[in-house]
Amino acid sequence: MTITTLPLQSLEEDNLYVQILACVDIQDAHWLKENLVNANPLAIPAALKQLTENQRVLTWELLSSVAPDVAANLLDHYSDTEMRTIVEGLSAMHIQSIFQYLRSPDRRMLINHFPTQKQEQLTEALPSTWQVEEKAALIYDPSSAGGICKSEILKLPATATVSKLSNLLADNEHSYEYQEWRYVYLYNNDGCYIGGIKLKDVFSLPYGSRLMDHIDTSLPVAQPEMDLRAIKSILDTSAHPIVPVVDKQGLQIGVVGFKQLNEALYRQSEQQLLEQSGVFGGDENRSMPTMKRNLRRLTFLLPSVMLSYAAVSIIAQFEFIIAQYALLAAILPLVANLSGAAGNQAVAVSIRELSTGSLSPKDVLFVAFKELPIGIVNGVLIGSILAVLAYLTHGTEQLALPALIAVSYVISSILAVVIGGTLPLILKRFNLDPAMLSSPVLTTLTDAISFFSVLYLAQLFLL
Repeated sequence: MTITTLPLQSLEEDNLYVQILACVDIQDAHWLKENLVNANPLAIPAALKQLTENQRVLTWELLSSVAPDVAANLLDHYSDTEMRTIVEGLSAMHIQSIFQYLRSPDRRMLINHFPTQKQEQLTEALPSTWQVEEKAALIYDPSSAGGICKSEILKLPATATVSKLSNLLADNEHSYEYQEWRYVYLYNNDGCYIGGIKLKDVFSLPYGSRLMDHIDTSLPVAQPEMDLRAIKSILDTSAHPIVPVVDKQGLQIGVVGFKQLNEALYRQSEQQLLEQSGVFGGDENRSMPTMKRNLRRLTFLLPSVMLSYAAVSIIAQFEFIIAQYALLAAILPLVANLSGAAGNQAVAVSIRELSTGSLSPKDVLFVAFKELPIGIVNGVLIGSILAVLAYLTHGTEQLALPALIAVSYVISSILAVVIGGTLPLILKRFNLDPAMLSSPVLTTLTDAISFFSVLYLAQLFLL
């Protein structure tokens, strides 16, 4: 019996995409808003992804003119790269209209992306309530506590009481969607951070109580310069889901919690995956201009051409051996590919341990000794399998050939895993990006080692 299922979700996405284009064509901003607000939330991401770069800009121009809050929220369906591309195409008026509705990390990301003149315009468009905090956070690395922190927080002077807080919450009820409301933070007359208290604990206090008298002393503080590993350490050892981020001057520029940390770690892992695959310059999607995508990929491919050619040039030095034993031409890529796979496994483990803080560039010898037995055991096992296969297929032609292949792979396997494990640490020591450079450098080295080991041993034992 055949069960047929209808792609209802796909039809819904396509219909929404057609409706968006129709609204853009007739320049009907209100109809566009209604279509998006009333659409199935599950259909929105796929429909928006189908839009070309130009269509996205036109869509956000229309939407920001009537519903800037909706326009800002829908930008979350795009990656940082796609978001920057859309905002680049908008006029200053449209950008400023949606800017206050974006999340504070997204606002900082956009400000740092644009030229100085536009940065000044956008900085002035920051929400006045948190403008000081967000300006102070602009100087920090995007992968630090100051770079990922949320600046929309509840801050009150040290003299604040429960009644004042209640009135403030009643007056600002509309901002709950954007504001971190689980804690209230206090500052002194100089604007310096004093402490914080859980909001749920406040409402059990007498109406006239001073908040300062009930500060939670167990609340830790993060410095803006802290990297993601240090942030994770603080959050893992604290009973609080978020912690305040306070700079050296005592100004609290925001809070950071597991949500911000996980988003930053996800972006970091995405970037590392792209770089390991040879895609540089940030996120890539097929709605981007072809030439731009070509240039990004060529950044990886052109140096790889030179490195690969250097490795292959070793073969030219042993042409006379290959001429006598044609089977070696088939064996060379097999040994090289298997060695490269073994080396890449070691690279992946080292890059992960570097990112989590389990390793440092000083641990080169430790990693080499840990990888050595793996290279030996796997080399012997896989080398033996290759030897048996070579004997069954071509063993009668040259009995020494299977043994030569096995020994060649053992040598290549050992060196591949040792180099693969230590290379990211060495690159890190010289302030080079391990995710970006490890793969092409390792491929060149493993190819060269594999080619040389096979051909040199053949020269020694077959001639």
